[in-house]
Amino acid sequence: MTKRYDIQGIRGLAIAGVLAFHLNDVAFPAGFIGVDMFFVLSGYLMAVILAKEPHLDMTVFRQFYVRRFKRIVPLYAILIATLTIIVPFILLRRDVLKYCEDVVWASAFATNIQTVLEKRDYFSELYDSNVLTHMWSLGVEIQYYLIVPFIILAQRKLSLKYKSFKFIPLLLISSLTFQLLSSPLLAFNLLPSRVWQFLAGALSHEYSPPSNGFPSGSNVIYEKLRTDEV
Repeated sequence: MTKRYDIQGIRGLAIAGVLAFHLNDVAFPAGFIGVDMFFVLSGYLMAVILAKEPHLDMTVFRQFYVRRFKRIVPLYAILIATLTIIVPFILLRRDVLKYCEDVVWASAFATNIQTVLEKRDYFSELYDSNVLTHMWSLGVEIQYYLIVPFIILAQRKLSLKYKSFKFIPLLLISSLTFQLLSSPLLAFNLLPSRVWQFLAGALSHEYSPPSNGFPSGSNVIYEKLRTDEV
């Protein structure tokens, strides 16, 4: 199967938006929306992967987590190691000490949680010396990967027991409500206020019409997408 050029295009737009924002946030103030686009796209791709599994059991869960680990952790570890080597040469001593604290959180994919606990403003820190500020979004992604198999499993089981019950839309509405009612700090950084974006991607897969000869919903089988795109 050929690559999904629509997905590649969305990725390109998201990357361009984020880069433009960091290069000139005055000229491109909405460029950070690229991160939101990545969340929606990730929700779609995770739904594609899990929807093709006829049974969701511990074996499938383990395979899912192992694939995510192999895709993310090695490159991330290289990045962290490289920064740890370089940082003492480019930052002041006090900033190096702060980096040593931050890298622990970043290594646990919990920079977003650290940001909330320390009540730090992401947009203010863009101009600070914290080189790990941007890891907050990866933390949100990883935290979603940990729970998404259980979300899809719950949706299947509840749909079988209660035909008209829609678990994912209800969860989406709950997450969006949490975001709207939370402080800006919580709304921006925490997974509960971001889950709705991933689930919007999942629902776009579930309810998308067939295209290019491939069925949508739970019958979608993108084997090439599974190996090359995700």
